[in-house]
Amino acid sequence: MQNQDTSRGLNILCIDGGGVRGLSSLIILQEIMHSVANANVEGNHYPHEYFDIIAGTGTGGISACMLGRLRMPIEKAISEYAKLVKEVFQDIKFTGTTMYKATKLQEALKTMILAATGDEGEMMNERREHAGCRTRVVYDRKHNLNAGLPVLFRSYNVGANPGPDCTIREALHATMAHPDLFKSISIVDSSVAQSFVGGEIGCSNPIAHVLSELKRVYPGRQVSSIISIGAGHARTIQVPNPSRWHRTKDVIVMKDMATDSERVAEEMATRFEGTTNIYFRFNVDQGMQNMKDGSWERLGEVIQHTRAYLRKGEVNRKLEAAVRTIIERRGAMSTTHATGNISHIVDVSKQFAGFKRCPAPTKFYTGREDEIRQLMGSITEEKNKLRVCVVYGLGGVGKTQLALSVIERTWDNWDHVIYVDASSTEAIEKALEEFGKTKNIDHGYKEVISWLESCGERWLMVLDNADTPTIDVEQYIPARGQHGSIMITTRLPDLANLANDPGSVCHLSSMSQADGTALLVKIICSGNQRISDDDRKAVEELVQDFGCLALAIVHAGAYIAHSRGITVTEYRSLFLSQRQRMLDEYSKLPATAKLDKRGDTVYTTWRMCYNQLKPESCELLWLIAYLHYDGISVNIFKRAAQQMHSKSYPLPLTDLESQAQSRIKQYLSAFIDAEGIWDSVSFARVMSDLVSYSLVEFDRLNMTYRVHVLVHDWARTVVPQSIDYAIECTTTLLSLSIDQDNDIGSLAFKRQLGLHVTSVLAHNPDLRANHGYYFKEVYRETGQWSQMIELMQQQVRVYQQELGDNDLITWAARSDLAHAYSELGRWDEALDLRTQVLDAHKRLHGEEHFVTLESMRNLAITYSDLGRHNEAEQLQVQALDAHKRLLGEYHPITLTSMNSLASTYSDMGRYEEAEQLKAQVLEARKQILGEEHPDTMGSMNNLANTYLDLGRQNEAQQLQVRVLEAHKRLLGEYHPNTLTFMNNLASTYSDMGRHNEAEQLQVQTLDARKRVLGEFHPDTLASMNNLAGTYSHLGRHSEAQQLQVQVLDIRRRLLGEEHPSTLTSMGNLANTYSNLGRHDEAEELNVQVFEASKRVLGENHPATLSSMHNLANTYSDLDRHNEALQLKVKVLDVRKRVLGEDHPHTLNSMGNLASTYSYLGRDNEAEQLEVQVLNARKRVLGEDHPHTINSMGNLALTYSQLGRWDEAEELFCKAIGVAESTLGDQHPDTQRYRRGLEWSRSQREQHLVSIFCL
Repeated sequence: MQNQDTSRGLNILCIDGGGVRGLSSLIILQEIMHSVANANVEGNHYPHEYFDIIAGTGTGGISACMLGRLRMPIEKAISEYAKLVKEVFQDIKFTGTTMYKATKLQEALKTMILAATGDEGEMMNERREHAGCRTRVVYDRKHNLNAGLPVLFRSYNVGANPGPDCTIREALHATMAHPDLFKSISIVDSSVAQSFVGGEIGCSNPIAHVLSELKRVYPGRQVSSIISIGAGHARTIQVPNPSRWHRTKDVIVMKDMATDSERVAEEMATRFEGTTNIYFRFNVDQGMQNMKDGSWERLGEVIQHTRAYLRKGEVNRKLEAAVRTIIERRGAMSTTHATGNISHIVDVSKQFAGFKRCPAPTKFYTGREDEIRQLMGSITEEKNKLRVCVVYGLGGVGKTQLALSVIERTWDNWDHVIYVDASSTEAIEKALEEFGKTKNIDHGYKEVISWLESCGERWLMVLDNADTPTIDVEQYIPARGQHGSIMITTRLPDLANLANDPGSVCHLSSMSQADGTALLVKIICSGNQRISDDDRKAVEELVQDFGCLALAIVHAGAYIAHSRGITVTEYRSLFLSQRQRMLDEYSKLPATAKLDKRGDTVYTTWRMCYNQLKPESCELLWLIAYLHYDGISVNIFKRAAQQMHSKSYPLPLTDLESQAQSRIKQYLSAFIDAEGIWDSVSFARVMSDLVSYSLVEFDRLNMTYRVHVLVHDWARTVVPQSIDYAIECTTTLLSLSIDQDNDIGSLAFKRQLGLHVTSVLAHNPDLRANHGYYFKEVYRETGQWSQMIELMQQQVRVYQQELGDNDLITWAARSDLAHAYSELGRWDEALDLRTQVLDAHKRLHGEEHFVTLESMRNLAITYSDLGRHNEAEQLQVQALDAHKRLLGEYHPITLTSMNSLASTYSDMGRYEEAEQLKAQVLEARKQILGEEHPDTMGSMNNLANTYLDLGRQNEAQQLQVRVLEAHKRLLGEYHPNTLTFMNNLASTYSDMGRHNEAEQLQVQTLDARKRVLGEFHPDTLASMNNLAGTYSHLGRHSEAQQLQVQVLDIRRRLLGEEHPSTLTSMGNLANTYSNLGRHDEAEELNVQVFEASKRVLGENHPATLSSMHNLANTYSDLDRHNEALQLKVKVLDVRKRVLGEDHPHTLNSMGNLASTYSYLGRDNEAEQLEVQVLNARKRVLGEDHPHTINSMGNLALTYSQLGRWDEAEELFCKAIGVAESTLGDQHPDTQRYRRGLEWSRSQREQHLVSIFCL
């Protein structure tokens, strides 16, 4: 969307160098371009279409060239960048003066440029006049390193200092050639070879040099936006002591680059101080400090830290402002001003002309640069109208200090500064009258307001701490005044309505972790205290404990600085056990040790707000105090109110439970109208009371409320009842809100309650079974199986004690516990419990009671999990026969039983029997429930899975498309079931070789599951794993590895090292290491998986055999074929014995063993096995099944190796013909068989030539 109208403002993009960390710059730019695309702007959304200049140095120079000179879309640039840094930084040199090979860099650049332009020798200068995007890459001359004076390669012509006329490859080599990383490059310039090195030496942030020639290139033009993107802060990088074993050169280089980047960024911030929405600096602030320049294997971490940075509210707001500026292209500053050639001239005669009285900000003020710039812009721009801006937020977040810092930075803009304590009408009027006396206005504050309305000089009025809702602040604001500005600080969000526009409202929340830590360190060290290395971690943790609340940090810092005998670690320990006392200790410090005059502690501050709340608002705060501090939804209260009269519990209520339930019912009744309907208006009124004092904050994105973590702690101190009673009230509220329904709304609600349930359990670990009866539903839905086990073990003990062993509820609890064991892969424990449950139900209810049959089905599932499919089949046949006899052929429970048996047949490789049963279930459900009932759709999906087992992929796809479309229509795009079916269809596309379509669906599914289910939900992790598999199919193994490492880390943390799902993740990652040629790492992981599987699941479990098979393949990759042979023989023997000769897994093992025989030159033995496999697959799966075709190809290869060319060609041709008709002409397998035929023919020709030569 490049606009050639010279009246439009220029957009400038500058990218820092930073090695591997530079990927973060591209991820940030990707977010910017996505936001541009979402702004309903027509046309392409490539960076070169929006920016007039794209410049960079080092890896930032490569990014700039990809985006500007090569005109890549951002996604392509990210992909190319990741590929390039891996190739370039993968191998470290252990001799010589540089860390990495320049030849690798040259090759990688050639490949990239050739792919983009068709000519690896493409010149940097495009040699054409155009008004499009211009690219600049920074470098330096090796033998003339004038500090701070690098030079530029350009894609366009300039009159002076044009730089060498060279290829893109040479330019990019030069900008990357930091002397410690790569060798310099010689480029012929004016017939003389000159050496060039990277511009990152003293210029890793080239923005100043890029802007310096703006006026020359664009005379008379206006600048709209300047976007400067860093490669991550290096504030806390520590360089290890050099040693012969630890090369630190690249760490030192990286630190120097980043330090220089931030120095220039600070200079630019100063240059553009007082401007708004022109200069934007983005730089990831946490997570990449210790990342070496060449840590290509940590690209995934770079992406994660960048995504976390972009999720921050302050960054998001800045990004939105940048996007608006980029799109609107309004000229806001001349190119002369942008180059820094206009100095800030202050008229000294004005310095003493006016009245300026205002406290100075604290000398320890830290951070909040974005908010300061926003407020400075709000009060200084638009000089011909009255400007009003409002800063609101919780007491203690630092509103006053922010305002004072803004006043200090804009001090010279004003002739008059009037600071007003707005805590009372008396204080406001007194301050205005005092100002009036200096102007000889003696008729009260109203006369002063009138004087301000007509004043021709620049004035600023600050109404600080306007926290009293009964004061009409608006009456003290002049109605007009072209030269005036007003800044209000308040805890009352409603006062934001007084601001000129949304851009003049600043909602101040907690400090960033980095700024909070810096502030605490600054204050502690002011008292000549020294922070030991041991205390540094405690500093960060303490700031986190404070929720980064400014006032708490300041008071703790002052206390520690004054109390010489207390370290940060000791203070934190005291704070965690005595929160209120330690924060209140500040008020007892001597005046000389305090950092403010008022001396109010955070608890005192909030108590003043609390005292103004209505009684019903106080009670709401008491209930919230024992919930989790975030994600507090109205639905908790609404559902509890709607269900409180119909709720039943398994045990009689105790006195405490009864009292709490009565109290909650009484409280919630106030929000039920005369017709028994939830009164959302009444509830909103009460919640708004809390919000109006900023004690509670509304999260618009998630439509929930949150409380600052310290306010949450403090709220528990104002609850008037006993702690036990208060906790019981909140617990009762929560359990009343939970039902046992499975409709969409109920499931979505329960998924939001995990943190709240955990919170009340943390306060009441000996929770009664009545509440646990409902809380288990939350843990079941959120997949928190470890927590569910802990809860259910307690439930079982209580039910056993109070109801006895013959009660149905006791055994239902044991069944739930067994289910949780199963989900965590603790199948032996699940088997033991489920066997007990079945025996008990037989004893209590008889062999054919529906509860007994359900227990039988559950036990069968556990047998299947343990690979004991024959025992599972016996139980399921028994259950199905009973259901048919008792309930009839078409009863829903009978059909469910039939479906379970069909799944076991699939596990046993008896696909045709599975198909018959599943087709029968589907037809019955269609007739009874209708085509689009969820159970019917589920049956359709099950049948599609069996079609896949049978190799009938087209039929499977057709069914899955129908299922997915129906679910989208009936349940919506983001329902968990819809996402499951989307994921299944993607897997089918993969099986069909349609990997790009699979990737699109899997990315869509993963994004939706993250949003709907959360980052760590088992289904989300499954989606990540599936997408990684598709990346592997597409040859994008590095991307696959990044995802698999993520999944493995999460599963280890949530499920433990030896959970079957964790072991599966380890196996997947090992396969990817093999694909990347990292066979030693693959072996190490596969050995781990194999040993753990043997220990946890047993020698003969299917998963153990799969891990043995994977390890054998790794031995083959390492040319250790004899070791591979031993393992493969063992796997085949066990599978024959356990699964049978013709089971698909047995045939796979036979084929794998045959390939090892081939490697060992034992082609006759390979042939025998392959013939056996082919015949069995024809018989079991049919001629057209993909596995059968694959067997044909394998046997054909063996015939070629045996010199039986005619038989090989005949089989290859047959395989190609069947593959074309069943899989399609372009399927990877079809193409593989064609290549096999060509190879066989070439081998035959070579053989004939060799005979002829003899």
